[in-house]
Amino acid sequence: MVNPPLSHRLLSSVPRGFFRPLSRRSAGVYIDCADRIADAAGDAGSIPQTDVIALVREVLAAHPEIQLAEDEGAFLRDTRQRAGQIFNRLCEAGWVEDQQLGLHERLVLVSPGLRQLLRLLRELAEEEIAELITFADTVRGVCETLEREEALDALIRTPDELRATVTDLNARLESAVIQLHGVEKLISIFDERQRASKSPAETLRLLYEEFGSGQHMVCYDALRRNGLLPRLQAVRGKVAKVRDLPMAKERLAEGLSAHYGWLVEESYLRADTALRDLEHGLASIRLVADAIDSRMASFNRLSQQRYTYQTELRGRRPEIVKSYCDAVNALHLGCKIGTLRDEEPDYTPLVPEVRFFYGIESLARARRGRAAANLTFSLAEEHADDAEADLAALKERQRLALTPQRAARLVARLMDKVAVTAGTDNVVSASIDDLLDLLATAAYEQATMPDGRVVRWEVDGPRRQDGLEVTAIPRDKQFDWHIERFTITRYA
Repeated sequence: MVNPPLSHRLLSSVPRGFFRPLSRRSAGVYIDCADRIADAAGDAGSIPQTDVIALVREVLAAHPEIQLAEDEGAFLRDTRQRAGQIFNRLCEAGWVEDQQLGLHERLVLVSPGLRQLLRLLRELAEEEIAELITFADTVRGVCETLEREEALDALIRTPDELRATVTDLNARLESAVIQLHGVEKLISIFDERQRASKSPAETLRLLYEEFGSGQHMVCYDALRRNGLLPRLQAVRGKVAKVRDLPMAKERLAEGLSAHYGWLVEESYLRADTALRDLEHGLASIRLVADAIDSRMASFNRLSQQRYTYQTELRGRRPEIVKSYCDAVNALHLGCKIGTLRDEEPDYTPLVPEVRFFYGIESLARARRGRAAANLTFSLAEEHADDAEADLAALKERQRLALTPQRAARLVARLMDKVAVTAGTDNVVSASIDDLLDLLATAAYEQATMPDGRVVRWEVDGPRRQDGLEVTAIPRDKQFDWHIERFTITRYA
């Protein structure tokens, strides 16, 4: 079953004008009003209407610089009437609900959608550098859960327990990734501030004081210090094995079907998606952390380049020349350059000859452009045969290459079940391709099939016991060759 687009699901859950207050010029008033109303309402989610009007009046008084629109009471002088107009706009957007209980009693209810919107706005406004390392706590908790033997065991866990565990793990991994993306946002803010720094002192202060955790590889160090990198890899392999077990998917599908009321086919697809998301989330933690470490290294390089530019390229001497030119302009304001010939010079340069460039001569000389090189390929007919020969040679090399896919196809064809064994003593290679398939099984131990299934096997033979006596190792004829005997055991 294909999920409907996000826009359809969103607009069916919130009113059409839910985000309209954020697009107004007075968005700051609505955000602060919603924040204060939600805090005053608390967990109960309700507050008297008179208290709401008082809070709106206080917010309006705190933002005298914001210009209100006509439907927000711009032409009203009474602040209570303006607060009433803002309150009406909050009700129209669906942020709050006005409930009439009696003739003189009115309550305002905070909508659940507003609480989620406020949580998002608070996360966007977060600027704490401590977020750099808190994600490691979430990842550690996920690893501890998955390292338990019975965490995803379909024989021990009930369908509902398995459903709850997978759902909780995906939620915690999503929270860790959101924290990492929040860190990325913090670094981008410091990048913008560093590019706008006006002095070397400000550049160093941003780097060493405000950006307190400004060393390289912060996210990578947080993962490495806690030993999370190998643990993440280990639990990811565990999840991959569970994902390939049909029984685990069926038990998880039963839990999803009983909890959400989905059909059997949809529940099975959802179970497969949930396990894939869990494996992908474990793999994405290090990828996002590496990307953040790269951005932090870029911020350090930017700070060094900015400091070099401010101290060497735009140092004290250019500032002295600029100050001198400003003083000359102020002294001779309104005068023509021709009248300055009779004036006494301010100073005499201590050089035998001085020449000042002005006009077109002061501009940089245009560089001579090089002629474009001819990069086109020759399409002469005499090279057509060579191209076909090269293509044929490439196809032949691909056919003779020992790839894990050809080994997996042979294992799946010979052993259709787990724990089945086959060997060179009972397998016959009728062609060179069959022989290469057999040799590929000895070169690899796992591969992914086109349908996404992972096939794993193990190769063993007499050479491990009789490796010192080569003549004692039996050999089997395969096609036109004799190869040492070995056995293949499929275990996944």
